[in-house]
Amino acid sequence: MGSYELSKDAERDLREIAHYTLNRWGREMLRQYRDGLKVTFEAIASNDVPRRSFSKTLPELLVTKYGRHYIFYVTDSLPKPVIIGVIHESRDIVNRLDERLG
Repeated sequence: MGSYELSKDAERDLREIAHYTLNRWGREMLRQYRDGLKVTFEAIASNDVPRRSFSKTLPELLVTKYGRHYIFYVTDSLPKPVIIGVIHESRDIVNRLDERLG
């Protein structure tokens, strides 16, 4: 099993997801979604996940998806992947990433 790091932004994203899921769908759905995200993060670390480069101008920024969230991460020249964002598909993804990468 590989390892990964979460940026402070990704940690904040996960807290927001947890708060929303708990309030909207309850504790059991929160547990299921959290577990699914963790499995996806571990698959990223093991390089065992469908991924693609997010843009031609930032080829090192990779993205995969779990449920309704895009997971953005970088791996280039790093000892382990760094997950920089877990952003819901309905959000303004480009602006959220611009704030983080700017």
